[in-house]
Amino acid sequence: MAYKYPYENEEKEIPRELLKTNRSMWKFMIFNLLTLGIYSIVFFIPFSFELEKIHPTGSKQMNFLGAYVLAIFTFSIVIHIWMYQMTKRVENALEYRLIDYEFGTGDFWLWFVFGSFFLVGPFVYYHKLCKAMNLLCESYNEISIITQ
Repeated sequence: MAYKYPYENEEKEIPRELLKTNRSMWKFMIFNLLTLGIYSIVFFIPFSFELEKIHPTGSKQMNFLGAYVLAIFTFSIVIHIWMYQMTKRVENALEYRLIDYEFGTGDFWLWFVFGSFFLVGPFVYYHKLCKAMNLLCESYNEISIITQ
């Protein structure tokens, strides 16, 4: 016979954890350089999980670790595809949450792809990406604080 807890029928509100809002392009670039690219795994795996919390799409995107491993065999093409898809998800989340910040797939093509020929492009792209994700996390945290 199973033990019945006294308050089993009551709805319990599970408090949501607050998401990180201090992502920085400088920290990402410096640690990525010092660890020879390994820090990008530490940065983007939680990034993609938090993005799924903020704006669930229902469709599953390849895990960054899988894309990172496949990049070895595809001359980094898989990483570029993954980054494009993730940029599109961030763009959709910004639109859904009505956050007035210009970031999207155009920035991916302009700064991440073509800007890499001038060496400054990826810095601009990662700055805009970190800022967009910080804004999304702040919006998510405000709603979390209100509902708790």
